Amino acid sequence: MNNRFLCRVTFSAPFIILASSAFAGHHESLMVPAKAGQVVVTYKGECPSESVDGAIAKIKEVILYERANSPVQYASSPGVWADGKVGAVDVHDSKEAMDKAFAWQAADATWTASYDAVAASCAVTVDDFEVSVFEAR
Repeated sequence: MNNRFLCRVTFSAPFIILASSAFAGHHESLMVPAKAGQVVVTYKGECPSESVDGAIAKIKEVILYERANSPVQYASSPGVWADGKVGAVDVHDSKEAMDKAFAWQAADATWTASYDAVAASCAVTVDDFEVSVFEAR
C-alpha cells in the first residue's frame, strides 16, 4: 500500500470520528416541546397577509400581559402557521394548570379585550380561531 494513502487514512479517521460526534450531538441543544403531562394549546386564525404583522404585534402584547398578570405561569409563543394563519402556541404544566389559566383568561377583562383586538385586527372574531389541545404523554 502507498504510504501517502496510509497517511491520509490515518489522519482522516480521527477527523471523521470527531466530526461524527459533533454532528451527532446537534439535536441535544433542542428542547423537548412538551414533557409527559404537559398540555400544548394552539391558537390558529385566518388573517389577511397585510394584517399579519399587526396581529403578531398584538399577540405579543397579550403574551406580555399574561406573563405579568396571570396567576398561573405558562409559556407562549406567537407565530404564523404554514398556511398563513396567525396564532400562538402555549405550553401548560398540566391540564389543571391549563384549566386555571383558561378560567383567569375568561375572567380578566383586559385579557379578553386584547384577544378580541387580535381577532379584530384580522377582521374575524375569537370564535373564528381554531383552538386545539394536545396532552403530551
